[in-house]
Amino acid sequence: MRTTLLSVAIASFLLTGTRSTAQCPGCQTDLACQVSPAYPTLCPAAPPAATAGVYYETDLTFWLPATFDDPGTGLTVDFLQMTITSIAGIPFGLAIETSDPFGVYDPQQSEFGCARICGTPLGAGTFPITISILATVEFSGFEVDVPETFPVILTVLPGTGSNFGFTFSPSSGCAPVTSTFGPLITGGGAPVTYDWDFGNGNLFTGDTPPPQTFTQAGDHLVTLTTSIGGYQLDQVELVSVNGNWCGDVEEPDIPLIGCTGSPDLYYVITDGNGDSYTSSTQDDASGATWSGLGVTLSQPPYSIAFFDEDPVSQDDALGTYNLTLGVPGTYPFSIAGGTVGSLIISETVLQIFHDTDIVQVFALPDMTWTYDSLSQTLCLGDTALVSVTWFLDGDTIPNATGLCVQTNDPGSYWATGTNGFGCTGQSDTLVICPLITVTYDTGIMYTDNGFATYAWTFNGNLIAGADGAFIFARRVMGTMR
Repeated sequence: MRTTLLSVAIASFLLTGTRSTAQCPGCQTDLACQVSPAYPTLCPAAPPAATAGVYYETDLTFWLPATFDDPGTGLTVDFLQMTITSIAGIPFGLAIETSDPFGVYDPQQSEFGCARICGTPLGAGTFPITISILATVEFSGFEVDVPETFPVILTVLPGTGSNFGFTFSPSSGCAPVTSTFGPLITGGGAPVTYDWDFGNGNLFTGDTPPPQTFTQAGDHLVTLTTSIGGYQLDQVELVSVNGNWCGDVEEPDIPLIGCTGSPDLYYVITDGNGDSYTSSTQDDASGATWSGLGVTLSQPPYSIAFFDEDPVSQDDALGTYNLTLGVPGTYPFSIAGGTVGSLIISETVLQIFHDTDIVQVFALPDMTWTYDSLSQTLCLGDTALVSVTWFLDGDTIPNATGLCVQTNDPGSYWATGTNGFGCTGQSDTLVICPLITVTYDTGIMYTDNGFATYAWTFNGNLIAGADGAFIFARRVMGTMR
């Protein structure tokens, strides 16, 4: 049975397992990190701001006074040991490493410890980080383990000129532009959802969106929402436990009477990195329920061990359940010959990233033209054209590089043009027909003989066989051409 001398509230923590990753070595202790009156302190509570996409490094200092007055009880306590049990809220892309690889500190030997945060944060925002500890203190000859937390607020500012959520190519071009997209943020094994809004009327969910075509000129805002999910432990219920708790000094097994008292139940959940979280204790109970936990399970596999807490003798092990995460729901268990209960696990979103970027679509040149038949001048109307090439019957017209061209010769005229964005276009074709002069001389009608083909008509009807530059004619009423 347990006597609680210091009352504290136990929060639910994210088991990140970052202390042993050895990614951020070499933290430096700030010896000025002290407060008056003395009390365990972390400095700074608000470290310098980071910037998304930019490498970041900062140090935190723990001041662990060997003796201090507990503000809740007014008692003077000796600080014997601090154990870091978990670290929650580190932004994606950053890691943290403590000066002691196991996160265990002895204030009686040294009153300072430190940790280093380093890496390249992926997204901007304000991130509350919680460092959870188990403080072992002594007063009046009694040792008590007290859960506590050190809060840290880390601000990550938006990056400039970059997009860390997704890649796309090309980023700009002449209409129409067809771009391909791909996400950059992964969940490290956790479930990830990608929701795309391409700004062209198309939406897509998934990591392999189809190529997107942007037909309208202008800036198209593309947005990707990346949601990293996982599982969380919501409730632990013990219906019954085996008899391993019976027979020690706290709950003796008296002859003819049997076991006296009831176990003081608590559990320890351990993740795949070996980091653990210890629950609160429910005293004198043969069964117990811990609800509203919200413990995120982001580092599988997990095991949950149940114990009877004994202040004098060794805590009694009541069984261990190895949890294999599959789907959200209720996970019943029956272990160690009588320890029976269940876990309730749900899905949750751990972090959301919103990333935007712009696909620039440049307009094609306006290649419409007007024709002045009196001056025989063909002109383009787009004054933003930086280069023009005119064609006659498929051949370039020498020195014809302006907006207008003289159509002195018959044939098919058109132009190509390029605007300041490097976009090119082609105009429609204007056909200029030649002027034909027909001469009549003593029964023969003729015209120039430089044409490829000829067709003669009488009153609008083709004359059979009349396919040369001349035709024999006799005077009749009608019109011959």
